[in-house]
Amino acid sequence: MTGQDEQFVNFISIQLDKTKKIALYVQLYDAIRELIIEGKLSHGYLLPPVRKFAAFLTINAGTVMNTYKLLEQNGYIFSRGGSGSYVAELKAAEADEKSEKEDEFDAISMLTPTMDESYINLASIALNPELISVESFKRVINEVLDRDRGYAFSYQESQGFYPLRESISVYLKERGVEARPSNVQIISGAQQGIDIVAKALLDYGDYVFVENPTYSGAIAAFRSRGAKIIEISMQEDGIKIEELEEKLRTFRPKLIYVMPNIQNPTGYSYSTVKRNRLMGLARYYNTIILEDDYISELTYSKKSMAPLKAIDRDDRVIYLKSFSKIFMPGLRLAFLTIPAKLVNRLLAIKHNSDISTSGLTQRAFDLYLRKGIWLEHIETIRKLYLDRFKMTLDAIERFIPSDVVYKRPQGGLSIWLTLPEGISAKAVVETARTKEVLLTEGTPFFPRQAVDRYIRISFATVSPEAIWRGVEIIGKIITGLVNSKEDF
Repeated sequence: MTGQDEQFVNFISIQLDKTKKIALYVQLYDAIRELIIEGKLSHGYLLPPVRKFAAFLTINAGTVMNTYKLLEQNGYIFSRGGSGSYVAELKAAEADEKSEKEDEFDAISMLTPTMDESYINLASIALNPELISVESFKRVINEVLDRDRGYAFSYQESQGFYPLRESISVYLKERGVEARPSNVQIISGAQQGIDIVAKALLDYGDYVFVENPTYSGAIAAFRSRGAKIIEISMQEDGIKIEELEEKLRTFRPKLIYVMPNIQNPTGYSYSTVKRNRLMGLARYYNTIILEDDYISELTYSKKSMAPLKAIDRDDRVIYLKSFSKIFMPGLRLAFLTIPAKLVNRLLAIKHNSDISTSGLTQRAFDLYLRKGIWLEHIETIRKLYLDRFKMTLDAIERFIPSDVVYKRPQGGLSIWLTLPEGISAKAVVETARTKEVLLTEGTPFFPRQAVDRYIRISFATVSPEAIWRGVEIIGKIITGLVNSKEDF
């Protein structure tokens, strides 16, 4: 074997098909990416020069250049001026995608840490159980049992209790969304909704776009289908449209997963301009959008937050909404509104998943909506958490160094902060734990190449006094790390 042949021995398996609709540089990108993920091209491996590689593959040199550019943009390689392109050192979450179950477990453990009750918990985003009134729920449950007796415990049809689907349709109409009971699917929590959509739409090797950062449970669901995740950067007014459009031209994804209102974890909300542009691009490139309405009811601004689904004119948005997140998380109740062409497909997957969601819970929540108790609950929770929201912002202004960057969200239960360059979020979180304060580092929310500079402070579980004390401790930790860096 000659020296030139040896240079390309790792790439003999690459087969590019010029008859496919997928661009050649995308095919080459996928092939090299797989070689990197599988460990066949290790960290520091020098990729062949552009012109020689193009000659070996009998393609244009520009195709190889575009491939290298895309690999570098997504963190798989890096360039050194004058010496070539090298395979990058990947993070654990992507270096071995065959270990995705372990990665998912690690992410979940980081987001839901074990704790002593004496700790100040600024990590949890579950509502404080002490703030939830159970009296109205008891009355509704008793009414359901008196009315339906044993039927309250029977299996519901897989699509969900029909009166509840009617109630949800009315509720959505008040928020600007046209929905019919036939297009509503009741599910056992938002995570199940993401799983169902992933199973219905994604096959191995399909592309799915996500915001960067995004919900770690969605990352796990898409990886479980063998999908290729492409991140789109987030800005303070929503997804970065220029990057979205460029990558749409390149990858043509099956699905775009977004949280336009009070995004998790950043708290950012999309501007009207970006909502309209996103819908226009999805229409032009003929892709489905999964809109995860994480917590839009819990807004502290006077401006209403209509779902993206409200401007869906050609039925391409799957709208996912969880009721349990700002009610009683253990009830596991959510729903999807589904484009007509996908109803049967998603219904079959839901049936195979768990047959149906709890009938008693569905019947009780139907009365919650019909009697207006849900809206009363939202208003009560909003008033309670508005005080905590203001307290958290005041504490951040008082105790957190001014070079820590954050944007005041329109609502939700947490604040997303960017630490100064060179300050490790992991170090802040670990040091805070030793002082009995829990908060969340940002790395699990990034599909790959996460920068260790983000933390999330939640005020969902703790008292105003604990918020003040916890943020004060965090501020001292960050200040100490900044001073140590300056001294060094």
